[in-house]
Amino acid sequence: MIDVVVIGAGPAGSSAAYWLARRGLTVQLLDKSEFPRDKTCGDGIAPRSLAALERMGLLTQLDKPRFAAARAFGPGGRHMHAGMGLRDSAYPKYSLIIRRIEFDDILRRHALAAGASFGGGFNVDAALNAGERVVVSGRRAGRAEAIEARLAIVAVGANMALLKSLGLLKRTPALILAARAYFAGLDPKDDVLDFYFDSVIQPGYGWVFPLGDGTANVGAGFLTQRGRTTTARGAFEFFLERNRAARERLQGAQQVGPAKGYPLRIDFATAPTFGDRMLLVGEAAGLVNPMTGEGIDFALESGEIAAEFAAEVLQRDDLSRRALREYDRRLRQKFQSMCVTMAWLRRLYVNPIILRLLMDRAARRPDLAELIGGVVTATVDPRIGLNPATILKYLFA
Repeated sequence: MIDVVVIGAGPAGSSAAYWLARRGLTVQLLDKSEFPRDKTCGDGIAPRSLAALERMGLLTQLDKPRFAAARAFGPGGRHMHAGMGLRDSAYPKYSLIIRRIEFDDILRRHALAAGASFGGGFNVDAALNAGERVVVSGRRAGRAEAIEARLAIVAVGANMALLKSLGLLKRTPALILAARAYFAGLDPKDDVLDFYFDSVIQPGYGWVFPLGDGTANVGAGFLTQRGRTTTARGAFEFFLERNRAARERLQGAQQVGPAKGYPLRIDFATAPTFGDRMLLVGEAAGLVNPMTGEGIDFALESGEIAAEFAAEVLQRDDLSRRALREYDRRLRQKFQSMCVTMAWLRRLYVNPIILRLLMDRAARRPDLAELIGGVVTATVDPRIGLNPATILKYLFA
C-alpha cells in the first residue's frame, strides 16, 4: 500500500506530489487525462507563483520572456501603468505567460523526477475510507481499477460533480466565469500585460496577455450573480465588441481557434478543506483569488502545505478527522484573511466612481500604482495595501 494518492495533476496536485516525494513518501499521482493536456486559463504565472516555483527548483527551467509591467484601463479611458509588485518586495518583479499545456506538464514531470509515479487516463468515481486506508476507485481504458493508500490528496480544481460525489462539496458555490481565446499577429516585442475594467461585464475584467511570440491569451471573466444569465463566452464577446482599447491593442491580429469557457471557484472562506483520510488543495478547496481569479500561486503553496502536513500525520499514524482539522487551521492561517479581504475589495473597487478616482490618481502617482500592483498580485497584504484609510490618503493627499 502506498503512502499518498494525489487525485489531479494540475499545479496543486503536482506540487503536493513533488514535495511528498522529496520527503521520501510513496506517491501515486492520478489524472483523468494523459499528458500533455491543455487547461483553459489565462496562462499567467504571477510573482507569487514564481516564488513557489523557485522553492521547487523549477524557476531556472522556465526560459520564457519576462513581463515586468502591466497596464490597467478603467472608466473613461483612464489607465495606469505599474510594475509587478513593490520594489522592496522579496518576490520576483516579473510575470511569465505560459500555455498550460506546457506549464502543467513541466510541473508533473518535476514531480516524477522527484520520485512520484503517474497514472493518466484514470477517471475517479469514488474515494472511500476503509479503516486504515483510503480506496480510490475508477476506470482506466474502460477497465475498473482501485488504488489503496494511507491518505488521499484531492486536487481536482473546479470539478464540482466529482467533489459532490466524494462528499466534499454540498452545493455549487459562487463562481467566476471566464473565457479565453488565442490571437496571432501581435508584435513579438509587445511586452506589457493589459487589464481592462471598462466595457466588461461587472464585476469582472478583460485581459490581453502576450506570450512573447506574436500570440496572446485574450479573455474576460466576471462574478456570477443570482438572476444573471450571461455566459462566459457572452462576456468574452461583449468585451471584444465594446472595449475600444482592447480592440486597438489587437488591431491586425486574428483569433486562432474558438473561445473556451471555464469556471473558477472563489469560496475558500467557507469551503471544506478535508474529509475522511483526504486533504483538499488548490481550487478543490476554493483557493482562487476572489479579486483576480488567479489561482496558480495558491495552488502551488497549498500543495506544499499539504505535503508537509501529510508527512507529519503519516509519521504519527494519526489520520483521524480530529488530527486533520489542524490542516484546515494551517490553510486558514495562510489564506483566510487574504481571501476575505480580496472579496471585500472587489465589491468596493468595481464601483465606477471609486475606480475612476483610483485610476486617475494612480496614473499620476507611481507609488500608488506600485502599491495596487502589489495587492493585485497578492505580494502585498491587502488589509494594509488597499484599505479605505490608505486609499483616502492617496486620493486626497
